[in-house]
Amino acid sequence: MNALQNRLSRESSPYLQLHRKQQVAWQTWSPETLELARKQGKPILLSIGYSTCHWCQTMSRESFEDEVLAQQMNDNFINIKVDREERPDLDQIYQLAHQMLNGRSGGWPLHAFLCPETQLPFFVGTYYPRHSQGEQLGFADLLPRLLNYFHNKKDDFAKLVNQVEESFNHMARPLPAPDDDGHHSFWADALERLMLQKDEINGGFGSQPKFVMPVNLQFLLSSVARQKASEEDSYHLHFTLKAMAERGINDRIGGGFFRYCSDAAWSVPHFEKMLYDNALLMDVFANAWEINRNPLYKSALFGIQRWMRQFMLSEYGAFFSALDADSGDREGGFYLSSREEIKHHLTGDEFELFQLMFGLQGESPFEGGWHFAQQMDLAAARKLMLTRDSALDLYRSGREKIEAMRAEKSWPRIDHKILTGWNAMAIKGFAILARVSGDKKNLVLAQQTANFIRKNLWMNQRLFGSWQKGQAKGHAFLDDYVYLMDALLELLQVQWRDEDFQFLNALAESLLSRFEDEEHGGFFYTPHDHESLIYRSKPFADTIMPAPNAVAAKVFLRLSVLAAEPRYQEVAHNTLLAGYRAMQQLPENHLTLVQAWEEYLKPLPQVLLVDGGDMMNWQEDIRSHFSSRVLSFRIPFWTEVQPPCILGVEAGDAVVCFGDQHVATLKSRIGVVTELSRLVGAGG
Repeated sequence: MNALQNRLSRESSPYLQLHRKQQVAWQTWSPETLELARKQGKPILLSIGYSTCHWCQTMSRESFEDEVLAQQMNDNFINIKVDREERPDLDQIYQLAHQMLNGRSGGWPLHAFLCPETQLPFFVGTYYPRHSQGEQLGFADLLPRLLNYFHNKKDDFAKLVNQVEESFNHMARPLPAPDDDGHHSFWADALERLMLQKDEINGGFGSQPKFVMPVNLQFLLSSVARQKASEEDSYHLHFTLKAMAERGINDRIGGGFFRYCSDAAWSVPHFEKMLYDNALLMDVFANAWEINRNPLYKSALFGIQRWMRQFMLSEYGAFFSALDADSGDREGGFYLSSREEIKHHLTGDEFELFQLMFGLQGESPFEGGWHFAQQMDLAAARKLMLTRDSALDLYRSGREKIEAMRAEKSWPRIDHKILTGWNAMAIKGFAILARVSGDKKNLVLAQQTANFIRKNLWMNQRLFGSWQKGQAKGHAFLDDYVYLMDALLELLQVQWRDEDFQFLNALAESLLSRFEDEEHGGFFYTPHDHESLIYRSKPFADTIMPAPNAVAAKVFLRLSVLAAEPRYQEVAHNTLLAGYRAMQQLPENHLTLVQAWEEYLKPLPQVLLVDGGDMMNWQEDIRSHFSSRVLSFRIPFWTEVQPPCILGVEAGDAVVCFGDQHVATLKSRIGVVTELSRLVGAGG
């Protein structure tokens, strides 16, 4: 029998390329590899990670580059490497298995040991050191124990695998529809339960490690906008946003937010930056800045914008996926500087201000130097006998010098994959920023990203999931479709383009034909022609990102009005009913679904302005009065692809819709605002 060789050198994934020279005989997930495991009767060691993950790289150095351990892996396992960003379907399944088997959430790197016949897991874990350390089992000690279990504990093995299979089968069974067709609002329940998790001392939710949780923040913003939040809820929202904007989770020098902090106080970040976090936070801070013109929100918002343009924007006009935590052979090396370095690059006045603002005294919490987590705001200027304007000038000039100092260091690695779903979130973020800032450059960025996806990742009425090394790769998943549809709906409200509306409708039809569960409602995560896996999920619960089925329900509700397509209203209703029981049981885990359900019960008015060239002020008036409570589309009279409800309507008229009803055609701005006020009041 020929020994297996490492096959990763042929792969385009940056993560897989990092492992291509290792002596571990890494294989890819494929029918051929799975068949090989069956024939040889060896358990599968499935290792899932991504290129900018610090602990993935640490385990790779400690274990996978060790010759003895590599030989042990090759002799006893079929070893498969998977990039979680290429195969989120596999990652979802085996992260769920980690929760089943360990009673807690997983993470990356994820290591699942699978039965070669069924791919069902019998053990799942995350990071392991090379050798055992105290109570933490080392990878070298774990492998022989699992081999012994697989080969010598046949009855126990079979019983465990059967239990895992039954658990997956149980989750795949559809929950019963509500008895009363569900007319109960879950908003108050969700808000109450969410706020039980709040960190009153530091802001945010939960304890350490502290994640940014944009879904929670967006729900609080919506609660404030709909006047469903108490003063205490609103205070916690703004307290959290302020803490995040000031503290170490936000890169005050280069812009953008890190993925999480290891402490509860947002001060000690894990230094990787992800496109999806920052795209979602752009949405959050743009909406927060619109309702509360706090300059700190603006600073955080435009910091994200600056970072995305400087580091993440590809030559194609779309965005790369992530920036590594490690640089210069250590975590955070790009961001950490010694006190002496900082002092050397700043003037005396700048250093005095930075020393007070960022607490550059005493001992740093980091081994490699100081990170700029704010300890004091510009009130520090008072201690230095400076005016606020003078202090702001010093801060800006100092920040530029620190940024220039960083640029001389070893830069963190960029994962150059262009992911459809994550870019869709960036489109939405830049579209909202264009709306609230009035800066057309943000609109251009959003549109050019949409153009890239439409031209390069949409083929034969099918969406692809990523762009790597000049070509589309992998059929898209549910979240790719619905996040893109959501982004296009936002983009159309900033500037109408026929190609965006046509693309939106084509995506809707492709999604229905490839993903819909016509029998039980809702959408599967994988398309109908996808390979058969041990579990086919239908995700309704939020993670760090909004639940795909909840976003699907929202976009079909909105598109049913814009496209005058009753079938879409039915699809949205069936999707919501499919998730109703889960939402009823744990509303705090289904915040996006709660909002979609509320929109079904109390629709948002839509106004379509048939623009002869002079109705921009109408739209600005609508936004200033109603913000996110009304959907507003300004459609050029001469457009070739008009929504059905404005066919035959004269330029200068406004069509107002509510739910599936065409309410009025109005000829005055005041009339539109008056009618919308009535409808928003009726919507509650």
